[in-house]
Amino acid sequence: MTRVIRGQMRAVGAHHGLAPVLDVARDPRWGRVEETFGEDPYLIAQTGVAYIRGLQGDTRQGETLQTGVVATGKHFVAHGLPEGGLNWAPVHIGERELREVYLYPFKVAIQEARLRSIMNTYHELDGIPLGAHDYLLRTVLRGELGFDGIIVSDYHAANNLVDYHHTATSYTDAAAQTVNAGVDVELPELRTYKLLKDALDQGLTQLAIIDEAVRRVLLLKAQLGLFDNPFVDSGRIPELFAEQAPILLSRKLAAQSLVLLKNDANLLPLPMTLGSVAIIGPCADDARMMQCDYHYPAHLENIFNTQTHNPDSPNALFNQPNVRMSDHLPPSVTVLQGIRETVSSQTHIA
Repeated sequence: MTRVIRGQMRAVGAHHGLAPVLDVARDPRWGRVEETFGEDPYLIAQTGVAYIRGLQGDTRQGETLQTGVVATGKHFVAHGLPEGGLNWAPVHIGERELREVYLYPFKVAIQEARLRSIMNTYHELDGIPLGAHDYLLRTVLRGELGFDGIIVSDYHAANNLVDYHHTATSYTDAAAQTVNAGVDVELPELRTYKLLKDALDQGLTQLAIIDEAVRRVLLLKAQLGLFDNPFVDSGRIPELFAEQAPILLSRKLAAQSLVLLKNDANLLPLPMTLGSVAIIGPCADDARMMQCDYHYPAHLENIFNTQTHNPDSPNALFNQPNVRMSDHLPPSVTVLQGIRETVSSQTHIA
């Protein structure tokens, strides 16, 4: 799968992927469980390694980033065990469990697949937000695990030191705390890092620290070959996106990923004639609700199609605020529509 993604991304000039998710999901209340590979650190590590090798290139076969795309392991670290299952909430965890369970997938990804990018998480651990956690990002991640790639901030994690955690007195202070902790790149926009010159002038950070971050970013660009050939072969775009092989692969992967429940009560398949069937719930007759949160329609709805946009971030639909969501959904039917097409027309469906 990621070999196909790699080819398509390189074809359009994209060289940095924000995946795979290496979070260990241990609290089912957490709303981001569906992003993860599950609750087992070993399974997550091995799946993550395969994902990274497909995206970046398999070093065992002599492949390099010259033909690859940077993979990003996220979210560092212990994102899947927030207080109360609430996203961004503090994490309370002992060091043994932190190392044996939550650090393990990152360790394997770094040492076996040479992961080139890591994204910090939002929450605080022992009262310190991960975006400014010098000990975990520098001492543990770089010093102990041997990570030598770039660290990128989760979206808005730098300015969240001001807006959410209240550990920084200003965006300039937040920029200094974040870069001092070892975060090289602010995503998705320059809200705080554009103030690094001010932070430097105020003595909140040092030029050597900024140089260190710049050096790592430039090195990664060199490894990707962007200084030798920054252009794409646009002639390959129709070929890569029109061929049937990736579509067939997607269908195969989707079918293999399904989890079937036991049919102990012999309820399925539904008989062709039923008295009545009630389809209940917010997802019953809503095609949008059948799309996951990282699907294109979700980004269209939550990021691009908004009145409270940020002009510094991508906003392709800024001048089209009334785009119809239904025009951007993939061909699909709702649960209600699917059942109506399956059972007899004599059955009452509501």
